[in-house]
Amino acid sequence: MNQIKEDIKDYLEKIIKEEKQAARDGEIPEYIEKVDNEDHGAVSMAMMGLDGRYVQAGDDEGTFSIQSISKIISLAVALMDQGEEEVFKHVGKEPTGDPYHSLSKMELQEDGGPLNPMVNAGAIAVVGQVKGSSVDEKFGRILDLTRKLAGNEKIDYNPEIVKAEGHDLNRALFYYNRYGGYINEKHDLEDVLPVYWRMTSIEMNIKELSRIAAVIANYGVDIETGEELIPRDVVRVLKTFMVTCGMYDQSGAFAVDVGIPAKSGISGGIMAAIPGRMGIGVLGPDLNEHRNSIAGIRLLRNISERWNLSLFNQ
Repeated sequence: MNQIKEDIKDYLEKIIKEEKQAARDGEIPEYIEKVDNEDHGAVSMAMMGLDGRYVQAGDDEGTFSIQSISKIISLAVALMDQGEEEVFKHVGKEPTGDPYHSLSKMELQEDGGPLNPMVNAGAIAVVGQVKGSSVDEKFGRILDLTRKLAGNEKIDYNPEIVKAEGHDLNRALFYYNRYGGYINEKHDLEDVLPVYWRMTSIEMNIKELSRIAAVIANYGVDIETGEELIPRDVVRVLKTFMVTCGMYDQSGAFAVDVGIPAKSGISGGIMAAIPGRMGIGVLGPDLNEHRNSIAGIRLLRNISERWNLSLFNQ
């Protein structure tokens, strides 16, 4: 088994080396570059099996903010708090071809609500469904689940990234949601957006990201303790959105080319869960025009083809 592990590591190191130059063609968002990760061309990848075996290759980038990957975790908390019927009164289930921060589909469609929980407007509406009497309590529940999934009770958010997250576009999305009734009119901006900003600023390393993916791949059951952290029916919803909406407006192409449930973030992270098999974490800060990691997508496509990991080949 150790030899198999070494063979996989050698293969990952080889393909990472091949992709590093291509990664430099992308861009790192200004505020990410300033307060989170400025290492152009850096690439790392981790794979964790459902038995806890783990392989990592590439650059050791330490911790990074998970950004929109956190939307999977907040959706899990909201679904466990409210149930599917209530949550999806406030947010839709449809993919969008627009960028993750766009308002246009909300303005054009008849009911005007956010299309899905993976775009910013939808994630903000979902945060409005998380139970708690204060920002600290609501965020604390999201952070607690994150820590359990990642297997590290010391994981926390970065206050400097929170400051960079507090821009006017997310404020506009909040008010549009509240105006349309997708966030309770009793909620003030300060009840919801600080929770959203903090959750996107949660930091972890690539191994911890792969562990979260492994728990999702294990249908919500902790791979070490056997404890059910997320109910199986909630995991089904999470994986569905990862396939249909997890890679922003590149989700359809990713489903065809890679075929693995995945969620990306603009820090360059991608979390991918192969049901019943393994979890994968990738970090490549250089992004394409869809704000997805260039190297991350290329690496996932490579291993999906090599090991026949696509859901649609099963």
